[in-house]
Amino acid sequence: MNLIRHKAALLVATLVFLGSAEAEATETAEASTGTASGVVGKVEKAVVRGATAAASGVERGAKAAARGIEHGAKAAASGVERGVKAAASGVERGARATGNAAHAVAGKVGGSPTPAPLPDK
Repeated sequence: MNLIRHKAALLVATLVFLGSAEAEATETAEASTGTASGVVGKVEKAVVRGATAAASGVERGAKAAARGIEHGAKAAASGVERGVKAAASGVERGARATGNAAHAVAGKVGGSPTPAPLPDK
């Protein structure tokens, strides 16, 4: 969860930074349109469009990263759950095998040991 919060804070800071850069580029373009030539105006518009595209790209990338983190967390939780189940199954199988081995040895020796209790599921 802390990783998700960290990424969210980073996303917000990036968007604020890019938003201020876009606003500054827009102000510069508006201030100089009266005296600038047509080429300079086109360049300024291209800069504004580039800043907008960059902000959009960063936002989309941050959303994709957040989705990836969320999916990774779900997969990790599922993996831990499966690991716990596998460990419990292994312990149960080991207990059965030990009980069976003790019974077989007791049968060969001639005694009758008490059966080993099976673990509850």
